[in-house]
Amino acid sequence: MSVVKYKSQETDFYEQTLQLRNKVLRLPLGKNIFVEDLTIEKENDFYGWEKEHQIIATLSTYLKEDRTIQLTAFAVEPIYQNQGYGKKLVEFLLEDLSKKGYERVDVSARSSAKGFYEKCGFKAIGEPVVNETLGIKDYLMTRTINASF
Repeated sequence: MSVVKYKSQETDFYEQTLQLRNKVLRLPLGKNIFVEDLTIEKENDFYGWEKEHQIIATLSTYLKEDRTIQLTAFAVEPIYQNQGYGKKLVEFLLEDLSKKGYERVDVSARSSAKGFYEKCGFKAIGEPVVNETLGIKDYLMTRTINASF
């Protein structure tokens, strides 16, 4: 197993990423990622845990503002959850971003994921806000990149 970095144009990994995100993040809410406009992801960087050429965990990032990255679309295959893959993927991301000179990572975390992000060193900013697209509450969270876990 290894962490891979890819773009949406790399169709095999990206297609697997969409399937995983749909299964974990959309279908439980009665939504379908395949009816969404995904062109906004064209320039995103994707990171994934690859096991035997299958993506078992994924996240996406994009430049939010100077030296700040927005983390989004984080999903782990259910049978691999609570085994450290998500945390290791975040660690890999932070190391990669640190090498590139970024200073902060922001995320809109679902209430169910808030504890996970806190374990990864993220801090909530204020009260939860409504995610209009998904109809759920998210916590806006941030983390300084060079801070340790």
